[in-house]
Amino acid sequence: MFASTSALCRLAAVAGLLAAVPAAAQTKLKTKVKNAPATTAAAPAAAQGGTLRYTLAMPAPQTHYFEVRMDMQGFGQEYTDLKMPVWAPGSYLVREFARHVERLKAQTAGGQALSVDKIDKNTWRVHHPGQASFRVDYGVYAYEISVRTSFIDADHGFALGSSIFMYPANGKNMPSQVTVQPAAGWATVSTALRPAAGMQKFVYQSANYDELADSPIEVGNQKVLNFTTNGTPHQMAMYGPYTLPDEARFLADMQKITEEAQRVVGQNPLDHYMFIVHHLETGGGGLEHLYSTTLGARPGTYGSEAGYKNFLRLVAHEYFHLWNVKRIRPVALGPFDYDHENYTHMLWVSEGQTEYMANQIAQRAGFYTGQQYYDQLAAVLTGVENQPGNKLQPVAMASFDAWIRAYRPDENSKNSEISYYDKGEMVGMVLDLMLVNATKGQKHLDDVFRLLYSTYYKGLKRGFTDQEYQDAVAEVAGRRFDDFFQNYVYQAKTLDYNTALGYVGLTLSSAPASPNGSLGANITNRNGHYVVTSVKRDGTAWNGGLNVNDEVLQLNGAAPTDEAVKQALFATAPGTALKIQAKHGAITHDLTLTLQADPDRAYQIQPVANPTAEQQKLLAKWLGK
Repeated sequence: MFASTSALCRLAAVAGLLAAVPAAAQTKLKTKVKNAPATTAAAPAAAQGGTLRYTLAMPAPQTHYFEVRMDMQGFGQEYTDLKMPVWAPGSYLVREFARHVERLKAQTAGGQALSVDKIDKNTWRVHHPGQASFRVDYGVYAYEISVRTSFIDADHGFALGSSIFMYPANGKNMPSQVTVQPAAGWATVSTALRPAAGMQKFVYQSANYDELADSPIEVGNQKVLNFTTNGTPHQMAMYGPYTLPDEARFLADMQKITEEAQRVVGQNPLDHYMFIVHHLETGGGGLEHLYSTTLGARPGTYGSEAGYKNFLRLVAHEYFHLWNVKRIRPVALGPFDYDHENYTHMLWVSEGQTEYMANQIAQRAGFYTGQQYYDQLAAVLTGVENQPGNKLQPVAMASFDAWIRAYRPDENSKNSEISYYDKGEMVGMVLDLMLVNATKGQKHLDDVFRLLYSTYYKGLKRGFTDQEYQDAVAEVAGRRFDDFFQNYVYQAKTLDYNTALGYVGLTLSSAPASPNGSLGANITNRNGHYVVTSVKRDGTAWNGGLNVNDEVLQLNGAAPTDEAVKQALFATAPGTALKIQAKHGAITHDLTLTLQADPDRAYQIQPVANPTAEQQKLLAKWLGK
């Protein structure tokens, strides 16, 4: 008999568990293990012609629980395994949603209790021999407010499908129906799920589990705004307090952003779209979905011109994900494996180039001048080039390691990593400029997205591999850029910004960020205790032995003050010796640190004085004119 490696691991784990349990207790435990899955048995087939109906209730929202019921019919096998995803697509971190599931029970249609075993961290086995129809009930605790998690309180409910709804392990492709039962006093449900034909209010349908998991549901008394883009109805579910000085202008500007985004690929896959906007004091960020997005904004976001335009850029980013990620995607990102990490080297394309295109879209829509756009790019470039991790971690590896690093930053992250958002945006900028130049102003990055959409999403109906992405770029450019990918994507070499910007008559300049010396550390006043919160690789503190979490007891022989720390960090000449007494754990150290010159540089992108006609032509193409 052949046993897989994973099966052997499971058997070894059971054996180890039994060895650690007193003999008197082993009989009961062995009985339970006996009911666990046989490692060599074939999994039961999915229900043929079965039906799956969910009910999402919230009878006591102040307790932060959603109550879920699954009515399952036509499941003729002896048992059915139900799974809860461990992550939410678009947010590359294993979040272990099963940890919030409580009180799971199953019963027949006639009310007879069924046996349920939990067989791994996110799988429940329901035994229903001779019963093709049964019901499962469970509660989900939901009290983490973000675009990536579910939340409910006395004011509203937000159900992210991947953290609320289980699915039959062999029935991911089954259609389902969801009935939402709002809490008392709540009158509005906002979701991209389509209403079920011929059904009562708040009953929705999904074609398969991927669609259900990818269609968040907002429930409460949120205000709903409407606008239309190229014949497609768009809704905005606006939860929480906010001030919108000019609603008509806002909706017109939303239309401009979405119209410009649709022009990039030139094919609109939508028949409807839903924006769910949460206005919170901690607002920010967004998460894309197949026909919707969830956005975070502060109540005062729309009151300032900068905040207003930043929100439109966020909209452009999440909306462009309709194409890049949800339809134009790396092969690893769908069909989704909800049990494990889905690794790809291409998040610098999926996220970084989405951010690049979002800023292009906002500029093309007229919300920023050319120079304002250059300033945005220069700000991102400055952040990337001043981060030590940029010299160490290739952007492809930043993408691959997102699961273990990007969402778990620590005090050393900036020294060892780079953001696939920011570096991806810079790679996207340079690659776009190279495409414009190689095609003499005939094509740009938009054409790569169009080719990927037509070839892989519409034609082959799958994602693309790393190599196929490079091949698509080569097809658009009329030449290969393999050295570029090897040096700047799969290695951490510094991008040749000046050459690329020069194609369109722009120049990159830089100057020292500060004429003063740099300690290469941040010190924060925490209730009168001055604590080191970051140390920069190869800086003065790094080389001199000052550590994160050290408490500065004395600075140049005196107790530290806000003014003294500010002077030491930002207004002391290079070569100055600082005497620091620092408490490292329980040990006190006396350090003398000689300030190095500040290594950071501030970058600017500006037009050359006299661009050629060719540069002006290429610039117009690059800016989408």
